[in-house]
Amino acid sequence: MQFFNHFLREKGVSADIRSLLYHVARAVKYINFSLRAGNTQQLTTQNASGESQLKLDVLADQIITNELQKSELAHIIASEEQEKVRKFAAPRGKYGVSFDPLDGSSLVDTNLAIGSIFGIWDCGESFIGTTGRKNLVASCYAVYGPRVTFVIAIKNKGTHEFELNDVGEFTVTRENIQLKPDSKYFAPGNLRAGKGNARYLQLIQEWILEGRTLRYSGGMVPDLNHILCKEEGIFSYPHDQKYPQGKLRLLFECAPFAFLFAEAGGSALDQEGLPILDIKVKEIHQRTSIFIGSKNEVEKAIKILK
Repeated sequence: MQFFNHFLREKGVSADIRSLLYHVARAVKYINFSLRAGNTQQLTTQNASGESQLKLDVLADQIITNELQKSELAHIIASEEQEKVRKFAAPRGKYGVSFDPLDGSSLVDTNLAIGSIFGIWDCGESFIGTTGRKNLVASCYAVYGPRVTFVIAIKNKGTHEFELNDVGEFTVTRENIQLKPDSKYFAPGNLRAGKGNARYLQLIQEWILEGRTLRYSGGMVPDLNHILCKEEGIFSYPHDQKYPQGKLRLLFECAPFAFLFAEAGGSALDQEGLPILDIKVKEIHQRTSIFIGSKNEVEKAIKILK
């Protein structure tokens, strides 16, 4: 059994990144405690994207913010729940951390798995003008399900899974996750887009006629976690008339996951075929389409759509 900090040290991860990930892992534990305590009431407020909030959305945002401030390494943070970037007086801090405190919180009342997503950026004073390929140094996500798992990727050091044990420690469960280039699994988001996009409808029909296995929960974290657990699959979320740029956020969701999948040998492209990791951040709540998963499957999907 290998513990989280010891594993990162053996992998040669820098002390600063280890410390930041330690505080992120602490936040994940506290969010899990809050979930088990039943803090799931609906609020009358909305987040910066106009989505209804749960009490737990706000609490998770506060937990993560407090832990990152304690790290003294996060100079700026950006949360999906907050309209603006927050700056800390961090004497050692050159890092930015972007996060979705509780991805899929609309699934809470149905008792489906939800999660948290984090990106750690070497970006100085601002996220604006950065790209995932140039500025992301690590990313991670947590799944709050029957088990609590924590998956991290470090630049040039792979993608790895940890599990929260009964005494509150994260231990290694899988090292160096690698995706197969082809897959039988598909997770098609935004099926409504098929109404106005014949090629997306064609893509879905081809997956069905090929006898592929559908795995879709309506939450980005559990669906992409399924792909990494099975080491194959494709998740799609195209743009449509309502969201002409796409619905999912680049800074909080798509870039961190694109980084994780790249370290696992996968691929992430937008609907036009541009790598998600090469899309420049122009605004904090910027949206994008995304096709992510096994490399050959992503390339085939984009070829049909184009």
